[in-house]
Amino acid sequence: MKILSHEMPLGLSASSHSPEAIQGFIDAGFTHFELGIPSCLPGAPRIDQTDPRDPETIRLVALRAQRGQEERLTDLQLERVKKLADNGMRPWSVHLPFGAGWDAAHAERGEREAVCESLKRVIDITSEWCPKVYVLHGCLEPVKPGERALRTARSILSIRELNSHAARYGAVVALENLPRSCLANNSEETLAMSDAAGNVPIVFDVNHLLGESHEKFLDALASRVVSTHLSDYDGIDERHRLPGEGIVPWRPVVARLWDAGYRGPLLFELRAGENGPYEAGEVLDAFTKALNKT
Repeated sequence: MKILSHEMPLGLSASSHSPEAIQGFIDAGFTHFELGIPSCLPGAPRIDQTDPRDPETIRLVALRAQRGQEERLTDLQLERVKKLADNGMRPWSVHLPFGAGWDAAHAERGEREAVCESLKRVIDITSEWCPKVYVLHGCLEPVKPGERALRTARSILSIRELNSHAARYGAVVALENLPRSCLANNSEETLAMSDAAGNVPIVFDVNHLLGESHEKFLDALASRVVSTHLSDYDGIDERHRLPGEGIVPWRPVVARLWDAGYRGPLLFELRAGENGPYEAGEVLDAFTKALNKT
């Protein structure tokens, strides 16, 4: 699709969209997709907040309950991948699991190592899809100020380890910038973590910046961006709204990415069920209007 006078491919985070909705994006010219691996199996027991054990013990029980389930988790997406591929969409990225039981920055060494082993297994299983990028959340929140340095160090270990593993399949692990108290919640920390992990690339989620401008973030990191998560928000918290329904300066964002050499898909992460579902025409119309007004 021609965007700001440049031919740029379009992509979609397809994880939460119905097959019918995805077909609409295919028909509209979207050529790439990202698929997220769920953090838990359907029907898995949720953490019971009334459990008399302390929250950390409950969380670790949930974590261990998921250990060894990676193949079943990814099997849930096989049919979706086949449908997308059969209709001409190409896999661009796999979003590695995140949430309870999947903290790559866990303060306990053994738990961090166990999470990494599970994430490596996910990479092994999904490698046959030939994605270019594995998207990683560098931590599970909240991150308390007093533990930030330790958990940053743990996260960097995980990123390096996982990126090396993904390289066996010709892919990269990319660190996603995150909101709130998370690690990598601003350009300075994201750049420092990227450097320390061996200059790993970045997934730029435009909906996650809560303390600095998009221009400042891209001044520091545009050249390292290998994928995007595009949606709009109010600057207070992530919202995953349609382009133009928030504060994202769309024209400068796209222009800076292009000028920095980004040639990957403009990949949208619009959450069906949170503010949607969205139709392809609606997304393209909103995006075009947002580009023209900023």
